[in-house]
Amino acid sequence: MGKDTALKLPIDLLQVASRVRPMCSATLPRDVVTLLEIAAGDAQATRQASQASGRTPEVVRNAAAFFIEQILLAPGADSYRVLGGTAHTSSSDLRRNMALLLRWLHPDMERKGTGDRSVFASRITLAWEDLKTAERRAAYDTQQQGRAKSSLARSKSAMGRRTSSTKMRDGQYARHAYRTRPPAGLWRTLLMLFGGARRGPWQDVAVLASQRSSIVFLRAAVVVGLGAALAWQC
Repeated sequence: MGKDTALKLPIDLLQVASRVRPMCSATLPRDVVTLLEIAAGDAQATRQASQASGRTPEVVRNAAAFFIEQILLAPGADSYRVLGGTAHTSSSDLRRNMALLLRWLHPDMERKGTGDRSVFASRITLAWEDLKTAERRAAYDTQQQGRAKSSLARSKSAMGRRTSSTKMRDGQYARHAYRTRPPAGLWRTLLMLFGGARRGPWQDVAVLASQRSSIVFLRAAVVVGLGAALAWQC
């Protein structure tokens, strides 16, 4: 791919910082090595990218460095991504990328306003230590697969707990609704006992029964019934 294609994404990220976070987990561009060459001070790569993109060499270098810092060296990036590659990248390409990154971190490459980039050196060297031999690379891949499985298991477990909690909560609501609904047979019996043609204290019991449990309803009915009986006797 051309230098303009390699720089399009970094320049966009430099101008719109809100796009950085989604890119931290996105697939890396295939021509990421061009960005590493620019960041490492390759004059020819920088000149060609500047001409192709219509940007000044300074903007080109800043965009390349910004991409490395924010995307390759983002917190949580695995060793392949730190070195600008994937699990399918050859060992020779990873070694080349590592050398370009260390050249970018060399004190002679620091410019005014770039800050101290030496803090990234340990991450790059540790990433290379993980992948520099076939044995270490195989061990690292196995470790990553184990972490991925553990993460998936935790996600499924959390989802299961949320589902169980929802079902339990819904069941509690259903049982509560059942308890607070007065039985139809009891309702008809009370209407037969007290009548429903005229307004009386037992009708207040009916209102109370629609809001309370059947136990409270029975207690209220007994109290009102006794009160009514005493009133009639008087």
